[in-house]
Amino acid sequence: MSFIKNPDHPELPICKNIRTRASYIPDMQDEHYMEIHHPFQQYYCLETLHNVGPDDDVVCAEDCTPDRICFEPLLASTVQMVENENNDSQNDQQS
Repeated sequence: MSFIKNPDHPELPICKNIRTRASYIPDMQDEHYMEIHHPFQQYYCLETLHNVGPDDDVVCAEDCTPDRICFEPLLASTVQMVENENNDSQNDQQS
């Protein structure tokens, strides 16, 4: 099985609402889980919980770009904040 980077829009931000089953692998960081994907990966939107977004267009890595009206970028600062909170809680548990 071969995994590839998004060939169409590698420079664009990821929509925070696009998900796959890989989204819920604990060791995957939010900003990295979409960097590689299988060509037949199934996506869904957190807003609709279906493979069609709020704008009635198909959900996929290539099409969920800032051009869509429902697009919400996943901000690196938000990801960093969550990582810091996780690290703090792990440190508290070890103490």
